[in-house]
Amino acid sequence: MSKASTAKRRAAVRRRRTLLGLLALVAVAALVLLVWRPWEAGSDAPPPAPSGTAAPSPQPSATPTPTPTPTPTQPFTPVGGTPETGEPTEPCAPEQVRLTPATDRSSYAAGERVQLSFTIENTGEAACSLNAGTAVQEYEIRTGDQVVYRWSDCAADVQDNVVQLEPGAPQSTVPVEWDRTASSVDSCTAERPQVAAGGAAYSLSVRVGEYASTAATQFILE
Repeated sequence: MSKASTAKRRAAVRRRRTLLGLLALVAVAALVLLVWRPWEAGSDAPPPAPSGTAAPSPQPSATPTPTPTPTPTQPFTPVGGTPETGEPTEPCAPEQVRLTPATDRSSYAAGERVQLSFTIENTGEAACSLNAGTAVQEYEIRTGDQVVYRWSDCAADVQDNVVQLEPGAPQSTVPVEWDRTASSVDSCTAERPQVAAGGAAYSLSVRVGEYASTAATQFILE
């Protein structure tokens, strides 16, 4: 075999090897592209919102909050009865008004305060009216013939109040507390002395304007 033919055969072998190498590189590149798929990157991401578009604001509740309805208040009535708002009735005659003073108990231990109240009743046959406001109420406590306490000496925020009393319907006041001290108009802002106790007897009488209780209520301070 000549040298020329040998050289041609070697050159052909080199060309085939080079071609096979190129084909191998192309195959590897194709496999990488199939696995990686760069053209599909980010395909699942949502499209961006247009520039300058604001997010939707929350809608207000469809059911409005109801506005509470104010409750009307009743006129102040210190001793019950019906406040006069229409045609006035005849004034109560002194003989048809019964006032009965009361305390919450008949005997009080040392230091216990006394609750004072009274009942007012129309003993007549027809309704009548009178001023039963705190401006004309009076609680008076005595020991023997000596007056030791008057509620009116230091009463505050008093007012008039004309009410109608129906016959046979007694009404009671809200109790007033007595701290067992002697009162006077000069001692309302000062410390007042305690009255005598140790078994001392006291009596309570009441008045509403020109109407007065005919009997007093007795109690003991221990």
